[in-house]
Amino acid sequence: MIEDERLNTSAKSLMICEIINSIIDLFLSTFLVAYLLNITNKNIGSVAIYYIIDYAITGICMYIIGYFLKKYNIANIYRLGILIKCIFTILIVFLREQIQNFLIPIAIVLGIAETVYWGAYDNIVGLVTNGSNRKKYTTNKNIIRSFTKILMPIILGTSIELLTFYKVSIYIMLLACTQLILSFFIKIQNQNYNKFDLITFFKNINIKNNNRLKIIYKSSILYGILLNLIPTLVTIIIVMTYKTNFTLGFFNTIFAICSMITLFIFKKINNKKLQKDILIGGSLISLISVVSLVIKLGKIEVIIYNIISYSFIVILEILFNIERLNNKENNINDEYHIENQIFINIIMQIGRIIGYGLLFIIGLSNNIIYFKILLLLSTIIIPIYSYYMYQLYYK
Repeated sequence: MIEDERLNTSAKSLMICEIINSIIDLFLSTFLVAYLLNITNKNIGSVAIYYIIDYAITGICMYIIGYFLKKYNIANIYRLGILIKCIFTILIVFLREQIQNFLIPIAIVLGIAETVYWGAYDNIVGLVTNGSNRKKYTTNKNIIRSFTKILMPIILGTSIELLTFYKVSIYIMLLACTQLILSFFIKIQNQNYNKFDLITFFKNINIKNNNRLKIIYKSSILYGILLNLIPTLVTIIIVMTYKTNFTLGFFNTIFAICSMITLFIFKKINNKKLQKDILIGGSLISLISVVSLVIKLGKIEVIIYNIISYSFIVILEILFNIERLNNKENNINDEYHIENQIFINIIMQIGRIIGYGLLFIIGLSNNIIYFKILLLLSTIIIPIYSYYMYQLYYK
């Protein structure tokens, strides 16, 4: 057990692995979405069905992985998740443009990889950090990750334009291998858990009288839309408006700079009243920006909306990921830590499937008005989510 605010070797190694993973995920989400749109003649439905399959598999397998997490060393399962992601990247390298003919199989592979990776990661964080240094870990990780997000989007976007998506995917594959090597520095002591049992967990948590846990579960279903659907919608808008991967990378760099600045300022503010005002103000400004975007889907409106939403969402992400692991405040016994995190992940997948299901329907209609409505509905989640974080963090 960690006794002070310092991060040990395992925590630092996990942080580096997660930063590398953010680069890989940037490629496997933002630029893969752009690639799929290009090779499918802007078929939004194909992108939506790809993610629906991915998250459906993740939701189903997340329950199964719980049994393994309580039986085997979590660090080894985490490494397995990285390895399967390597395999997924290898498939992209070899399939090239034929990937559009194998969307369902590769989505299944990605779903399994995401299950094993995130199922283990979310629980490892709780094991290598504690209440006194978890905020430090989460905030520092996001600040460092923001630096990589400043450099990598424009590097990836430029590289894809100059070298092709296929050649860049080879370098991403090598990066995944590096991540696997670094993961061996993460050490988890032998775990003494009982058998994975969600039913017993539900009987013990007394959720009817646990308001904090209710809020966390409600937030989890919205998290999937907030952190996944909105970035996908943004990528589609940028690709259709500006056409090139270089521009996509350039704007993602600008948005990352805004996120980093916002995060740095928020970290320095110790006044909870001022932090609360930022949550309220950020929510209102986000709504105003999306209304202007719905009225006119122009280049300037696209930039303004993204700068505002990216700057603000990162704060909500940090607050949620701190509070979801706060077992003591949430009245969760340590023996049910894995059940709780697995259930949160399952709820997240439901939110993601709902969001991408709506995107799939809109893709079939091929109507820009419906697309704008979905963007508006997604952004309305921000003030709701802000209210939940306010209840968790400031009350």
